[in-house]
Amino acid sequence: MKNPNSQDNPWLIALYISGAGGLLAVYIVIGFLTGKWLAEWLDGPRYWLAIGTVLGLFIGILNIALLIKKFLGAQSE
Repeated sequence: MKNPNSQDNPWLIALYISGAGGLLAVYIVIGFLTGKWLAEWLDGPRYWLAIGTVLGLFIGILNIALLIKKFLGAQSE
C-alpha cells in the first residue's frame, strides 16, 4: 500500500500556489507604503514610490522562488 504523503494532496498544492500570490501582493504593498513613507519623511521625490514598489516585487519574487525550491525539494524526497 502506498504511504500517504501530505505533499501529494492537490488541495495542499493549490493552497501553496494561492498563498504565493497573496504573499507577492503583500510584499508589493509593503514596498509601496515604505516608499511613500520615505518620500514624505525625507521630502524625497515621488519616484521613491516606484522604487519601493519594484523593490517589494523583487523581494516577493525571491521569497516565492525560495518557497517553490523548498516545496519541490520536499516533493523529490
